[in-house]
Amino acid sequence: MNPMTPDEEMAVEVQNGNTQAAHLLMSRHRDGVYGMALRMLRNSEDAAEVTQEALVKALTRIDSYDTRRPFAPWLYRIARNLCIDRYRRRRPTSELKEEITAAPALGAGGTRFGRRADEVAHQNELNAALSDAMGTLGDKYREIIVLYHYDHMTYREIAERLGLPDGTVMNRLFRARRKLQSALLERGITP
Repeated sequence: MNPMTPDEEMAVEVQNGNTQAAHLLMSRHRDGVYGMALRMLRNSEDAAEVTQEALVKALTRIDSYDTRRPFAPWLYRIARNLCIDRYRRRRPTSELKEEITAAPALGAGGTRFGRRADEVAHQNELNAALSDAMGTLGDKYREIIVLYHYDHMTYREIAERLGLPDGTVMNRLFRARRKLQSALLERGITP
């Protein structure tokens, strides 16, 4: 199996029982699914579990995949739905905020990145407020923010991944930003 084979052709091979194609196809998308899950769930253990679950689910349901359509949106939709289910089941108080840990200070009031401890502390406060504010957004708004601002996807790419019209993506992003701004203002964070 050629590593440059398009996803859709590999999916046909997987449907025909080719385990090498299955391994290559899933390993091709593992990091991307994990990254999306991590940004949506903000917990590395949950993201790893969802990634594994999504890949297994995709393989067990590969016969339902329509090979005339792009493979990646189909796989990411499975992962996205699993993230949403996990997020809804999870208690907000159990969320770990691993991304908010400060870098260790290294003498003379600076860190190894050349930033002062007070700057690091301020950035950590901003990160915590942003994380809390993101948690208040509904699933569809949080997802749009993550895909656009963290994954740096275009409107078209988001529309394809979510199966939405471009206009709906733009509208949701606009509303998500307004909701996020309101949530940040409630926490005393101003633009």
